[in-house]
Amino acid sequence: MNKRVIIVGAGLAGLTAAYELVRAGFDVQVFEARERVGGRVQTAFFGAEQHGELGAEFVDDNHTALISYANQFNLMLEPAFEFPDDLCYYIDGNFSTPKTLLSQQRASLDYLYQQLDQLLQQLADPNQTLAQWLAAHSIDPFACKVLRQQSYGLYAADPEAIGVGFFAYSATSGDRSLRIRGGSTQLATAFAHFLGDRIHLNTPVRRIQQQEQTVAVSLETLQGQVEVFSDWIIVTIPWSVLRHLSIEVPFTQAQREAIAHLPYGVSVKTLLQYSKRFWQQSNFGLVVGDTPYQTVWESTVTQAGEPGILACTSSGTPSRNVVGHSVELAQQTVSALYPNAPKGMSTTGCADATATHDWSADPWSQGSYCYFAPRDLKSWRSDLSYSAGRAIFAGEHTAPVKYCGYMEGAIRSGQRAAEQILAFAIT
Repeated sequence: MNKRVIIVGAGLAGLTAAYELVRAGFDVQVFEARERVGGRVQTAFFGAEQHGELGAEFVDDNHTALISYANQFNLMLEPAFEFPDDLCYYIDGNFSTPKTLLSQQRASLDYLYQQLDQLLQQLADPNQTLAQWLAAHSIDPFACKVLRQQSYGLYAADPEAIGVGFFAYSATSGDRSLRIRGGSTQLATAFAHFLGDRIHLNTPVRRIQQQEQTVAVSLETLQGQVEVFSDWIIVTIPWSVLRHLSIEVPFTQAQREAIAHLPYGVSVKTLLQYSKRFWQQSNFGLVVGDTPYQTVWESTVTQAGEPGILACTSSGTPSRNVVGHSVELAQQTVSALYPNAPKGMSTTGCADATATHDWSADPWSQGSYCYFAPRDLKSWRSDLSYSAGRAIFAGEHTAPVKYCGYMEGAIRSGQRAAEQILAFAIT
């Protein structure tokens, strides 16, 4: 049995695949370009023993693979939001909760979600972007603005780019959202503890080449370039990064096109820790708004202490205006949302502590997570193989479509990749 496996990337997809293969008796080595594990999972720790997420954060009720591993590693899940009850809107300078929406606004939103739900039930993927689909319906301007902002907030994508068929998968979600107690990084750390010295950090892969029954991988190490060999390779890095690597495996034309063109959202996420949770007076939930940061929520709902942390995300084209002024504009957004917020948001120092990350500028991500353009669901999801010779591809971008962009998607793809290796090894 061929048992040597190299895994490229120590995000949740790579860690999951490594975990399952090691348990099955394989010789596994994981190479990660960053100096940490987790990939697009990154918890930021603040004073007062509080934390927030700069990357992946939410776990839905149907994320059974993640929940199973959390149970294995004795990690607890805690409530985040109830949808749609905790979803609030800040449109045209007005703050609305589900209870304060005007009847016309509520009816127009209900109608749009019903139409999107029909697309989902029919597995339809019209040749329309979300913006084109909205323009084709006689919709209340308020509802149109809400869905446009959700395109940024849910997918980090412009409504003029994302396919309405793909947008429907999360726009109609009614799931309860959870978080991992102590931070999402807890899960990556648990995997890494099990894998030990099989993980090699600060070791980017520069070239992958299949040589008959062997895969040769060129690595950049502190000692210089090194070549290692394996029977199989699992590649979990985003295709936004993979497309710039030298990779010689027997791709199909469809695979080459998918790797070259799969779009990734752009997103800046900023965390602001304040000494007082002033927002709680305003029935704070998850706010979607036409502000510099399109989504704002509290990271510390279940965390102890008087201080609190707000998470702010700016995505798509609007995020270009945030880069270089991320903390200042995040504070301005909070000031616009909450009249009782600390004043002087244009100056630094209003938040006690901050952290921010621009995922599109991250060289090992080059984007936040994938989305799909019109008519790409079938060609890139249903019909695309995720293996080429002795290379297997994993990552949230290869997961079942309803899990794309989630930690659950990365985990499920890692499980699937490990199962493929196991199947190949015994044939």
